[in-house]
Amino acid sequence: MDFLEDLSRQLEDIRPDDTIVRTEFPCPRSVLRYLYPRDPLNEASKLVAKIENGLADIEDTPENQSRIRTKKRLHRRQKQKLKSIINKNNPNPNEQTRSTTAVYEPYISQKNYYADYMQLDDVIKGLESGEFFEGFIRISQKCTNEAYVPSPDKSKDILLNSIKARNRALDGDKVAVRILDKSEWRNPDTEDCQRTGEVVYILNRKENRVVVGTLLVDRGVLHRYSTLVPRDCRIPRLLIDTSIWPSPIHLRDGTKESKELFYALLPSWENFKLPKGILKGVLGESGEINTETEGILIAHDIQERPYPEDIDQYFPPQFSVEDELKYRKDFRKHCIFSIDPPTARDLDDALSCVPLPNGNFEIGIHISDVSYFVKQGTPLDEIAEKLATSVYLTQKVYHMLPPALTMMASLLPGTDKLAVSITLEMTPDANVISHSFSQSIIHSCAQLHYAHAQIFLENPNKKDWDESEFPTVYNGYTINDCATAVSHLHKLAAVMRERRFSSGALAINQPKLSFDIDRATCEPLSYSLYILHESNWLIEEFMLLANTMVAEHLKTHFPTTAMLRNHHRPDAAPMEKAVKLLKAHGIDIDFTSAGSIHKSKAAYCKGENSENPHWDIIISNILSKPMVRAEYCVIDPDKSMSHFALNVPYYTHFTSPIRRYPDIVVHRMLISWLTGKPIKEYEDPEVINKIAINSNDKKNNAKKASEASAEIYAACLIGKLGGLVVDASVMEVKENYFEATVLSMNMNVRVYVNISPQNPDLLHKGCTLSTIDNKPTLIIYWDYKGEDRQTLQLFDKVKLKLTKKESCLKLRAILIRDE
Repeated sequence: MDFLEDLSRQLEDIRPDDTIVRTEFPCPRSVLRYLYPRDPLNEASKLVAKIENGLADIEDTPENQSRIRTKKRLHRRQKQKLKSIINKNNPNPNEQTRSTTAVYEPYISQKNYYADYMQLDDVIKGLESGEFFEGFIRISQKCTNEAYVPSPDKSKDILLNSIKARNRALDGDKVAVRILDKSEWRNPDTEDCQRTGEVVYILNRKENRVVVGTLLVDRGVLHRYSTLVPRDCRIPRLLIDTSIWPSPIHLRDGTKESKELFYALLPSWENFKLPKGILKGVLGESGEINTETEGILIAHDIQERPYPEDIDQYFPPQFSVEDELKYRKDFRKHCIFSIDPPTARDLDDALSCVPLPNGNFEIGIHISDVSYFVKQGTPLDEIAEKLATSVYLTQKVYHMLPPALTMMASLLPGTDKLAVSITLEMTPDANVISHSFSQSIIHSCAQLHYAHAQIFLENPNKKDWDESEFPTVYNGYTINDCATAVSHLHKLAAVMRERRFSSGALAINQPKLSFDIDRATCEPLSYSLYILHESNWLIEEFMLLANTMVAEHLKTHFPTTAMLRNHHRPDAAPMEKAVKLLKAHGIDIDFTSAGSIHKSKAAYCKGENSENPHWDIIISNILSKPMVRAEYCVIDPDKSMSHFALNVPYYTHFTSPIRRYPDIVVHRMLISWLTGKPIKEYEDPEVINKIAINSNDKKNNAKKASEASAEIYAACLIGKLGGLVVDASVMEVKENYFEATVLSMNMNVRVYVNISPQNPDLLHKGCTLSTIDNKPTLIIYWDYKGEDRQTLQLFDKVKLKLTKKESCLKLRAILIRDE
């Protein structure tokens, strides 16, 4: 019996395919025959199919007639044999014969799970008549059964409240939707009413999505298919034929989950409940920082090495200063410097400030002339256009341009560099008297960090600076010269910033989580919040001014093809929901304009002077949720091109061409105006629109990848620490969980509170959701009698225990009693 028990345990690890049984131990032939008996029905079916394929392969010519007749006779005999086997195995002719395919492909039983898509002609008619509407689907990360499509009337989003209503659409797909009958809406005839709908057709979907996840493997002869569980919970599980995978799949002890992280293609989704995927590769052991990072890159379509090794053949030769000065302005004698983070390598911008005899200032905003290095239409340009943006992960930057070219274009100090400059005459109260655009040559005297500039601002009267504490200063200038220029620029920027917000601009600034990294292992050593200071705002104000001025110029001189940056006002319904939630807690937000939102928020968010500093983070998080993303677009004279948050009619991106491709397009347009040389390709609005669409997609992916990178680094660090007890503030309460913001990390976590087998580690005994004083309230019971209770509402502080999940770099948060 011990032998049989041992054998049965080993048999659980058998990996069969259509023709053989693969095991990791010698298996007797008698056992193989028992495990994998020959099926006469399957054998006859295969032979008939083989003969049919053979007939199809024979060319119908006179010399092949004899072979064809022989094959046809054999085909008739085998079909008769197959018929007799079917009758023998299935005496009831009304009962459908069960093929052996059902053994290996159990998903067949889930065929036609969804409604069939409508015919495209009918969909087009429905869109024209208003029976349907189109939009991009957004799947909820909190509840993946729910998805939303923006309402055509700009009211509350239309809810797709099941995977069947979603009808195989994936996040980001463009879909045609039919609104369901009112009886199927959520909370009809109430103020919380939400219309529901269903997808009738997918108008545009991303083909061959790459999905990253772990495999759930069912061992045994009846299981040919395994399940890929995606890291992105918005993507459905994929059925993977692992019988053809050439390498062993190692499982975690006592589980069906693979140790490794895999990636697969999702080519299409036929009408089955779950889509079939094609396993393409293994990334490494799940839970390792480098493996998870590679998974982030693949899932977000970010290439580690996008350029071929010989890409330098498309780099321009070293420029001649003498030749360039024939049409460029010479700013090499000016005190020009850059101010960036200490890790920055792509130095796009630099500033100069020269006092004028009339009391005004000549301000120089100098941006790297990347268009000189990236010639339009070259393979280098084509790859850069496709990449569209640099990607900033926690431990590494994946540059849009080749590293060598990035250094060539960067405005490094101590050397002559090519730039596109905006020269302003500005009064002491920051009014622009005049401005001009030019191609230029500059010679930066220093590469300052934000910390250096902040020291200057905090010590405005100091003159005896210790040069050894600062970067090297070139071109005959001193660190005192830089400090004086920074002081002038700061005074102007402060006036500009105050005026901008008084005129109706909005800013929702969030502290950013950053990590100190062990460069040898790429693992985190510690974390901190990066908070913006006055030196950051100084640079921001002048970059915003430059982008706005260039946008106005392009609007005038390229009225049908200008590349702009558009930001729509938030949809009314989600903003009303956020405002209502805050109103219940005594916070009044006027959301009629960007300026009114900013002024309302400022009354409660006072930073270090606030009575409840954690309110600043929570209010900002709540108000940022309804905001829509700004997007690149081609100018449309018939539509509003305004930027909601900045409260300006036209805006573009001009100041970061090393890391953003749209900025290169804007540079080319501006230079074509300066030189009087039109760019034929850019005279077609559709060309600009195509670049804008790709840039929006790549920028969104880069943002998601950056956020995912920060999350896995937080999980890795907390895992190394063995867990971490933190203070958090409640942001939202639901029946089975609440959302909280970890205050020391400005990171949102979901805390499950429902007692269930899925949450065996909870410390409390029960919970209920109720409403107290019109405020959603979660009541936590710490004893079975219900005497020891804790109420959780928006803004309440809680103690959480953060731990790393065992098999991946994800966090789990548990509520603990705050004594």
